[in-house]
Amino acid sequence: MKLLHEPLSGRSQAVLGVVGVVGVAAVWEAVIRTGLLDVAGLPLPTGVLGGVADLLPDGTFWDAVLFTLGEWMLGLAIATGVGVLVGGLMGAFRSVFVAFEWPVEAFRVLPSVAVGPILVLLIGQGMLPLALTVALSCVWPILLNTMYGVRSTDTTAVMTAKTFGNSDLAVLRTVKIPSALPFAFTGVRIAASIGLLVAVSAELLIGNGTGIGGYILENTANATNLDIVYAATLVAGVLGVAVNLVMAKLDDVVFGWKKGLAQ
Repeated sequence: MKLLHEPLSGRSQAVLGVVGVVGVAAVWEAVIRTGLLDVAGLPLPTGVLGGVADLLPDGTFWDAVLFTLGEWMLGLAIATGVGVLVGGLMGAFRSVFVAFEWPVEAFRVLPSVAVGPILVLLIGQGMLPLALTVALSCVWPILLNTMYGVRSTDTTAVMTAKTFGNSDLAVLRTVKIPSALPFAFTGVRIAASIGLLVAVSAELLIGNGTGIGGYILENTANATNLDIVYAATLVAGVLGVAVNLVMAKLDDVVFGWKKGLAQ
């Protein structure tokens, strides 16, 4: 057995991950079937898998999935634009950092889902308030990582750019922001998983029946087939895992040359 600091191959990690999931599901199934745990509404893993099979031909559910993904992508795009811009300026200019430090600290601790109802009151129902709720949760890791990345820019590169007569803004645009991109993408990677979680949570609260959250809420209210509810929740979790894997792979492909620097 390898120690924690010893690397495992990708195949070994995948196999161990599957073994872990199957093992937990098997224990869960056994505990419920033997009566060791008798809780009303607690599903059997096999029942949840049956619910997933029922969801596969359900066009309504997949429309909900597409809505959630669209809302998530829009929110993440907004957060990335704002986070890179504001984070870059805060990292490059002391005056901007001082001006934005307190507002950033104040808004960063706000539960983004709690802001959702206010957004609905201001701009109405639809995808936009949901996407803005996602953006509010995603912007902070992107902003902070970009800020620290800009501050970590090689001093020699900055001074060289200035000797060619570049202004501070030009240096920020051509040297500091490109240098900070691995840091910023680390923030995007963290934010992506957070954003998907918040997207489904916001749909439960202010989605008005839209997205995966709305689908779960509607079927929970009907209480006709709780396996479908658990199956939809499982699909949402699988989407989160898939997003994380894709972002991690993209990080390795695009910024592998700076591996470790932005971590």
